[in-house]
Amino acid sequence: MSTNADKVVKIYRSLCSIPSLVGAKLANDATIINTVWSQRNLEKSENTKFMRSIGISTDLSKKYESLPLDVTTELLSAVSPSERYKAIVRGSSEKQFLEIWQNHNLAHVVDLLELDVHGNVYTDGEFRTFEWSPDETKLLYLAELKVPKSEPFYKRSVKRPKGENTEPEKPKTKGDEYLYRQDWGEQLVGKKTSVLVEYHLEKDKVEILSGIPEDVCPAQVVYSPDGSYVVGVAYSTEPRKYGLIYCTNRLSTIFTLDFDGNYGRFALEGKAVKSPIFTPDGKFLIWLQRDAEGPHHCAMALMKAALPLSEKPTITTVVDVVRSETETNSGTKFHGLYNTGFIKRCFASGNRLVLSTNQKNTVNTYVIEIDTGKITELMYNDGSQIVLDVVNDIILVNRRNYLKPDKLAISKLPPKESEESLNWVELTTSQVVEGFENCVYEYLDLHQSTDDSVKSFSAIYLGPKTGPEKSTNLIVWPHGGPHSAFANNMFLESSLFLSLGFGIIFVNYRGSIGAGQDSVEFLLGKIGQTDVSDCILATDTALQKYPFLNPNGLVLFGGSHGGFLVAHLSGKYPDKFKAVVARNPVIDVVSMSTISDIPDWTYVEAGFKYTQIGKPSEEALLAMRRASPIETAHQVKAPTMLQIGSKDLRVPAHQGLEYYTRLKANGVKVRLNLYDDNHPLSQIPNEMDNLINSALWFQEHLALIE
Repeated sequence: MSTNADKVVKIYRSLCSIPSLVGAKLANDATIINTVWSQRNLEKSENTKFMRSIGISTDLSKKYESLPLDVTTELLSAVSPSERYKAIVRGSSEKQFLEIWQNHNLAHVVDLLELDVHGNVYTDGEFRTFEWSPDETKLLYLAELKVPKSEPFYKRSVKRPKGENTEPEKPKTKGDEYLYRQDWGEQLVGKKTSVLVEYHLEKDKVEILSGIPEDVCPAQVVYSPDGSYVVGVAYSTEPRKYGLIYCTNRLSTIFTLDFDGNYGRFALEGKAVKSPIFTPDGKFLIWLQRDAEGPHHCAMALMKAALPLSEKPTITTVVDVVRSETETNSGTKFHGLYNTGFIKRCFASGNRLVLSTNQKNTVNTYVIEIDTGKITELMYNDGSQIVLDVVNDIILVNRRNYLKPDKLAISKLPPKESEESLNWVELTTSQVVEGFENCVYEYLDLHQSTDDSVKSFSAIYLGPKTGPEKSTNLIVWPHGGPHSAFANNMFLESSLFLSLGFGIIFVNYRGSIGAGQDSVEFLLGKIGQTDVSDCILATDTALQKYPFLNPNGLVLFGGSHGGFLVAHLSGKYPDKFKAVVARNPVIDVVSMSTISDIPDWTYVEAGFKYTQIGKPSEEALLAMRRASPIETAHQVKAPTMLQIGSKDLRVPAHQGLEYYTRLKANGVKVRLNLYDDNHPLSQIPNEMDNLINSALWFQEHLALIE
């Protein structure tokens, strides 16, 4: 290994030791906080989760902090309302155990897969359900439907010795061995049909609830306040399933189900819904809602329905979709809701909902009065602030930015109308990471001089505060999606590049979330055009604003739609950028339209409505091709590294492989790393290899021009 590679590896290993805060929960009496952190474990090639407990005084100051306790094997956990019980699903896809802990001891253990009642328990965020009933006698969760085994039409019978004591085999169907059953796509492989399951504590029995139609997959299910029925999201499965990860646009509605199998659904035609929960006073059900189809992620509306519920309940809008911006009760600008759910305990007194959502360059925290729709921002001016738990008006938040690791803060929420006057206590320390002392982040408000309906967007500069003229190389980094956004928080990739002396420009081009629904919809039909021009304007603005940036040291880095953009930029501006790294990039939108788990994405982003009814639209296919980086691949000059996941269902591997061969044919220096991984390339060994290789690729090709 070269000396340069040794340095990069050393920095990478050091950064891996910085944990991130993934959750925190207050005890009911607010004397203890159990925090959960995640840290990369290079020796085990996995993320290690650990819990630290913090004791709290009545003035919310910290009394003590315990040593970490490894909880990596906990897939799900839920504490009962009285805190008498704690339920845990522990294990892996091969073995899963349900544990019930009572007071100070382990009371029940159930080998769930050995029961053979259902398949694997769902532990992902899209379907996640793990709920105690209000009376604490039952536990609700989702699992994969157990499909009866099938056998060939012909199978030689096996004679058993006389007298052998065997149980009669269950009858098997014939001819269904190879019957296709579609799953929910990228990162949800194997999840095909969800079933709703109850574990009865006193009976020590697992039971599948009946009544849910076959063409519906339940998700995000909760008990009613009195425990007499459940409410959840009903995903439509016909005519097919579409990828759910990163997608809030899937046709769905709210369903109710009682324990006699009576199923009902809200008449929400053409809608997509998320995260139904009941208000603490038991008077309302609230949820997030948007129009189905369209862009895969966009602004949401906060809805409520008065109890008792029916198939046609009285539904009102608490917070509507924000087209551009509005004003909060605290006088700050508000660009809408983009969160996809709520934390487990999200209510303060007076039916006040506490949530966090993207707003341009940060994630901000707000208090929303369910009764009036009034919005108050809980201000934080040094990055992002994310709510973790709310108990008895005490709020826990995670505070983070690009230069400091996560830190836990706590405050007591005042009565209504005075939420702005909070006194925060930071319970964990967070110092600027060593080597970042002379670095800064700055938000750039940018405007295109065009006749476009939306002209403004934003970017974030991260890098040295100053330096000799033209001394700092710059990474131009557009996000994926395209309907997502960079928010100010420390993450490993940016920290590594920062440690190596790079400046970074993160581009939240038009189409990003957090800037109003009009901005999201503006990009439709313009991919490969306005998002590219926004990246160029952000780059040129940074070069002008920070004279220490090197205009001859520009490189490109991006994944998914960000990979699509860096491929476009290197093809359209072949002399501007000196090296490229693209992870699972979209290269040819046309070919992706027939194989991706989200084929609708290709049509919608090209400016067309998606349908499989009738003849394919030649106009749409032509527009997809014209929007694709493959069109200018022959103009690329910059050495290009491609990081590709062989199991990627979102942007299948053939996209990068086609680009690789085309660049080679046109004489471009190109390298392709193929990983046994899916879209994010998040397995620790793969992440380490592709990130370190990316840094070395940039260093190698920038050194050639010095």
